[in-house]
Amino acid sequence: MEKKKMAIVAASGSLDKAYAALVIGTTAATLDADVRIFFAFGGLNILHKELNKKIPPPQGMEVLPELIKKMNWGTIPEMLQMAKDAGVKLIACSATLQMLGYKKEDLVDGVEIADADKFVEFALEAQSSLFI
Repeated sequence: MEKKKMAIVAASGSLDKAYAALVIGTTAATLDADVRIFFAFGGLNILHKELNKKIPPPQGMEVLPELIKKMNWGTIPEMLQMAKDAGVKLIACSATLQMLGYKKEDLVDGVEIADADKFVEFALEAQSSLFI
């Protein structure tokens, strides 16, 4: 039996959406799904080695970092490592990378760089697709 597939697009760089993409993706991977998260536009900062340490909460949820600490959730870098350890494939949008002037070295280790068409091929076969 072929693994179920989940495609997630992380296009926003706010803290709530970063956690949503990583928690949902990691959870699906632990349930034996083939999960790929495509990071584009503001979402690319989630993969940036420095910027992912200071992702802002959304307006009106300024208390979110405190709540995350109370819940003993990991930091974004820790959550990325958990996702990778669970088998989630983290994919940086090549066009966004170029647009923002980021280099592969600016991103956390283990990130694949791909054009949108490669991700869309996977997403078209996925049983579940999310845009976060």
